[in-house]
Amino acid sequence: MDGTHRVLVMGTPLRFFLSFGEDGSWSPVTDVEFHDAYQESMFDPEALRSDVLCPNRHRVEYETVEGWCWSDGRAAYGLITLDGRAPQSCAGLQVLTHGGVAA
Repeated sequence: MDGTHRVLVMGTPLRFFLSFGEDGSWSPVTDVEFHDAYQESMFDPEALRSDVLCPNRHRVEYETVEGWCWSDGRAAYGLITLDGRAPQSCAGLQVLTHGGVAA
């Protein structure tokens, strides 16, 4: 698990990943980087360019027994995996994100 960041919560290892673009590839990130991207996804990106805060109505969140993910409704995705899983081992989340494209 070189290059990955894990946080233990009540004995469960969490791993954090982000994906930007349509290729479906996941990059391991820290919990802080994940949190920053998550917060940014809550606001409409077009409005943010004009320094206006509006909710992002395209944003969605998903949860399965494998983990939890969000999408900004465009091309940004965040994924927290449970039990130290890699994104590739989360079949249920792969179907929900990137149109089922495996990373």
